[in-house]
Amino acid sequence: MMYLLFTADSFMQSALDEIGKAARYGILDSQRNILLIESEETRIEKFEDMKFVYGAFPIHCKSDLDYEDYLGSLYRGIASLNLERNKRLKLECFDINCKIGKSAKDIEVAVGKMLESEGYNINIIAPEVLAYVVLLNGKSYFGSMKLGGRYGFVNPFRIYKSKNVSRSEFKIIESFSEFGIKTPGLVVDIGAAPGGWSAFLAGKGAAVVAVDSADLDYESIGRLGLCCNVSQDKSKVDLDNLKGGCILHLKMRSEDAIDLLPREAADMLVDDMNVGGIDSAETVIKISGALKRGAVLIMTLKCMHRNVMAYISEVEEGINKEFEVKRWKVLPHNRQEITLFAIKR
Repeated sequence: MMYLLFTADSFMQSALDEIGKAARYGILDSQRNILLIESEETRIEKFEDMKFVYGAFPIHCKSDLDYEDYLGSLYRGIASLNLERNKRLKLECFDINCKIGKSAKDIEVAVGKMLESEGYNINIIAPEVLAYVVLLNGKSYFGSMKLGGRYGFVNPFRIYKSKNVSRSEFKIIESFSEFGIKTPGLVVDIGAAPGGWSAFLAGKGAAVVAVDSADLDYESIGRLGLCCNVSQDKSKVDLDNLKGGCILHLKMRSEDAIDLLPREAADMLVDDMNVGGIDSAETVIKISGALKRGAVLIMTLKCMHRNVMAYISEVEEGINKEFEVKRWKVLPHNRQEITLFAIKR
């Protein structure tokens, strides 16, 4: 069985080590952070649940790319998947490096019309099945999977059309999707500037206490229709009037805010501080008294160390007294980071 796997450049070796422990494999091709592998493992879940793989797609067949009749050859490749024609079908083309003269979107439209003329039920609004073709090094790779799970796009960045406040907002969006997190009531966001995470959470109806000595992007937050008040008073914090959809920015260092937050009040703590993982874990422990039992922790770990697993273990050991670690995961917008999902004990 062939699979298309995605990892971050900085975690390539860690991904290979992880794959090697879970399945016998051989690398068919490698392009930047993309692996095309052949494995005896037939369960896609094995790859989906890996720490260092953020996208996993089965490949059912391949062919040489016919440059003279590439639209026809791509149509025939999709048709060879023997998909049920009554199922609502979405088609995606991911052109990694072939650049055959048409954009991926143009290819999808043209091949989709061919499939539709043959009775396939093309539906990009509410599809049941995703069919895809990957163009890599002069070859076409074809696959399909049922929708409703983690993935709606083969190209992991295809879904991200724009940003509201900052690029980092995509990381919290991906965390909610990957870990199945539901909208919390009260959230503490440490290292909040410029406010992308806080804006996303407030947009989902949470009341957010954003902690950072730097300014948030108040203008962009306001354009989203969210209220944001600023306080630099280190003697008190008033949460009585903080409603869902609103942000209270405590413009101070995290250590100055710790004693201001009421105990066991918050449903979630998020941390995207631009500091080392050990320092970040220490701050999380100090602020954990503000969390209810069962509160969610989302923390990004800046991981520049060669021995990634040892570094992760050290951070996990640092927070283990207060949190039960559920999962670690590299997400598409992590790049040189890995995201922690944990629950307050």
